[in-house]
Parts: sequence; structure tokens; C-alpha cells
Amino acid sequence: MKRGIYYLMLVLAGFTAASCNKQLDITPIDQISDNNFWQTEKDLDAAVAGGYALLRKAFSDGPTASASDINVYHPRFYMYGDRRGLIFKSYTTDPVNGSTDANLKRNRLRTEMGGAREWDSKLFDWTAFYQVIVQCNTILENANRIPESEFIRSTRANYIAEARFIRAFTYFYIVRVWGDVPFMTKSKVTDKLGRTEADKVLDFAQQELLDIENILPLNFNNANQNSIRVTKGTVQATLAHLYAWRQQPAQTIDYVNRVLGGGVYKFLTFADSNAVKTMTPDAVAKAKSDFIPRYREIFKGYSQETVFEIDFAAATGEFGANGSLANMTLFGTRLTNGRAQPYWALNAMKVGDPNDAQNTRTFQNGTAKQFFPDTTNDLRYVAFFEKGVAPTNMNGEVFTKYAWVVDASRNLFEANIVVFRTADLILLRAEAYAKMNNFNAARADLNWIRFRAYLKPFAGADSELKLEVFRERTKELLGEGHYYYDLVRTRLLTDPDYAKLPCRPDVTPGDFTDGAWTWPVSNKAFTDNPNMQQLRYWQRY
Repeated sequence: MKRGIYYLMLVLAGFTAASCNKQLDITPIDQISDNNFWQTEKDLDAAVAGGYALLRKAFSDGPTASASDINVYHPRFYMYGDRRGLIFKSYTTDPVNGSTDANLKRNRLRTEMGGAREWDSKLFDWTAFYQVIVQCNTILENANRIPESEFIRSTRANYIAEARFIRAFTYFYIVRVWGDVPFMTKSKVTDKLGRTEADKVLDFAQQELLDIENILPLNFNNANQNSIRVTKGTVQATLAHLYAWRQQPAQTIDYVNRVLGGGVYKFLTFADSNAVKTMTPDAVAKAKSDFIPRYREIFKGYSQETVFEIDFAAATGEFGANGSLANMTLFGTRLTNGRAQPYWALNAMKVGDPNDAQNTRTFQNGTAKQFFPDTTNDLRYVAFFEKGVAPTNMNGEVFTKYAWVVDASRNLFEANIVVFRTADLILLRAEAYAKMNNFNAARADLNWIRFRAYLKPFAGADSELKLEVFRERTKELLGEGHYYYDLVRTRLLTDPDYAKLPCRPDVTPGDFTDGAWTWPVSNKAFTDNPNMQQLRYWQRY
């Protein structure tokens, strides 16, 4: 983003102020709220951009193996959304903690991983997300100080709506991570905050999104901004996911329809399903070949399929030493340093005894075939997996969904974090239709995704659709930070049949109720704060 250097300097300067909330360890951005700021539209634009920058930092940061190591081995976005569900594992020994995978499976994170390097200070700690919220609260408290005559490129209302979105989205995100969370709508809070019930926080986020839906633009003149700055479609996609999380399928369907009907975001495909019936085999082959580069570029950034993504301009060093799934999964000739193996591998949980699947599951480095049985035709396999060429792994498959390397020695990749895209929303709608027993509509959406992957329509029974939609989301959205939230939202996390779905941590229905699906809270949240509590499960484990 062109504003990157300016707004990063702005935000970092603000962090020199004295903290007014020791319990959340939040630094209010006093430096940008004095009389020298809030004078022009450029000031407000930079402050809003700072909100995006802080969200980006929160997503991409995580534990390292040492103070001098530039590799973030457990980046928050992918740890919370993917690896917590065991869909990935360490390829060999985890650089941060050799027992990471086993401890994730047992789901005793606080007692068994709390002492691992930077887990308590990074993965358990919500401070980075509250810095986003404080930034937005500061904007909302000061935006009206700017004279109306200063607004040329956009409107005050749009900037305010953008800040309200970033705050609402952040609250929705942290509820999915920690459940009950502290709630604040002011930039300076001196009270010793406890945790507010998740439903009350989601009520607030939902109403904020509904209030701003019709304020924000449908699209920008620069199409590249349609996924990296908030639009009407971004709000609608977030509402679709929020309603799905709250088990409200009718509203989920409504908001997916609004996004897809807006005409801004496209579901990319190699051909029209009806046109394929009259195409020659050579024509189909060429259409697929032409499509694959466009499909791959979704994860480079700025695709018409992406509704919301976190932007990293690697050319200007914005990724820095932060974590990327590209750095976790690439190896061999895909990297300039020719690393012989990845840090993270796909996980194939092998079940030793089907009659005791939960307790006889063991970790294995997986292959793509476990997810994509048809490695000949499935375009997702063709697009995102290739044989690795490396000294110690001549036959290993390289997961290349994030394969746009700029400088691997500095962790620079063209690898935007794709938060929502149209394929995700279509499958979310399929899930909602299946939940409402509208199986024909669920099957149609499922098969729309399968057609794009060049697979035959799903021929299973209606009773199998819910699980099949989950499995299709696993394949389509592999490595995009959805898998664990899908397990929680569908309650498959607590399904007693571990042979059917082995890639997940140990969580019973009773433990789920006690908060086992969340993450524990960092020890520093309890400093001088008698109102803070761990959820019941994390009091035990």
C-alpha cells in the first residue's frame, strides 16, 4: 500500500505514550490526538490505514525460536485458524517446542504450552488486537474535529464507517479465538476490565456492521482496493460469517446472496458449466490450463474472487520478518536458499484402532492425496501441489498456494492473507442450506465448487451433505485460516466418531461448554486485575 511508510510511522510514534490500561497492556495513541493532528483528510486517512496496519501485525506475528531468528514459526492467523485443528503439523521437530503437535492434540495449551517460548506473550495474549480496537476508538473520538472543507477524495462518513468496520471485525475475530473478551468503546480505559459475554460482544459487532452496510462504497475506482479496503461487500461477507457463527442460517444465506449479487466480486472458473457440454476435449484442456494461473494469483493478492484480504506489499518490505504460510510450507527450488524441507507439513492422522480412534491417532506427514483423491483432475491439486526438488526430500509435495517468493532470506513473499473470498461464501451458503434441510440448494452450491475444480457432482445421500460440505471447505480453503473455526461452528469438533474426522484436538461436549474450543488468556492479563478470569476449562488445563 502506498500509504504504508507514513501510517506505520504514525502508529509506532503513538506507542511511546504512557499506558492507561495495564490490564490490557494497551497504549492509547495520544500522539495522534493532539492539536497538531486531526487537521486534514490526509490525517484521517492515515489513521484509518493505521488500523489496517495494526490488524496485519496482529495476524502475522507469533512465536520465534530465538531473539535473533527472523522466522515466525507460529503466526497467529494460521495457528488460530488452521494448525489448532491439526490440519498442519511440524515436518520434523518444531523449532519452538518439540511437543507442540502432541500438546495441541491433547488440548492442554495453558499447562503444557504456557512455558513455550512466546506462547503466553504472543498466542495467548490479545494485546495486539486491542491495539487495533484502541486505534479505531481514537479515530471515532476525533474524526469530527476535521473541517468539512478538507474532504476531497472521500467523505468523513466513509472514514468513520471504515474504522467502525475494523473494530467490529476485530471483535468478531477475537470472540472466535477467546470467547468472552473485554469490551471497550473508548480509547482510554482506566477500569479493571473483566470479560464480557461473547454474545453481547457479537451483538455490538453485528449492529455496527448493519449500521454501516449502506454507508460504504460498493467498489473503488482502483479495483485493487476492493479487497484491501472495506466496501459494502466486505461488511456483508463479515455479516454472513457472523450469522453462521451464531447459528442463523437464513441470515447467512441472505448476506451471501448480497455479496454475490453486488457485481463486484467474481467466482473465477475455467468455463461456464453449460458451455463445457459442447466444448471439445482440447478446448476444455486449454480452458483449464488458462485458468490455473488466475486461480494461483488469488493468493498473490488483488483477485476479483477475494472479498477481504490483508495486504502485504513485499516490494516495499512491508512483510518484514513476520510470518507467512509461504515461509512455513515452501522448500526446495521454490526457495532461493534451497531449504531441504518445510517447517509445516500437511498432517495425516493415522487411526490405529477404529474402535478406539480417538486414543490411537498418531501424527504422520501427509500427502495431498488425503484431501484430493483425484490428483489427475482436481484443479486444486494441479494448481497448488508440485513435486519438491531438495537434497533430502526428492519426492515430497510442495504446497504452493503461497508461492510468490520475493526474497526468502528476509521472509518477503507476495502472499496476502485472504480472509474472505467468494468460494468460501458459496460453501458457507451450502452449509446454511444443509442446516435448513434445503438439500437441493446445498447440493447445487457444493457442486458449483466441485465443477470449478473439474470434479463430478456429489452423488451421496442428503444425510451426508453436511459432512461433505465441511470436507469441501477443507479442500478449497486449505491453509486459509478457516479449518478450526469450521470445526467449532459445525460442532464437528466434538463429534464422537474420530475415525470419520481424525484431524482435530481432543474436545468432549462437556469440555466444549467449559470453553475448551477457545484459547487461554495470557498471564499478564491478570496483573493487578481481580476481575479477569480464565474460562473453566483453562482453569483446569
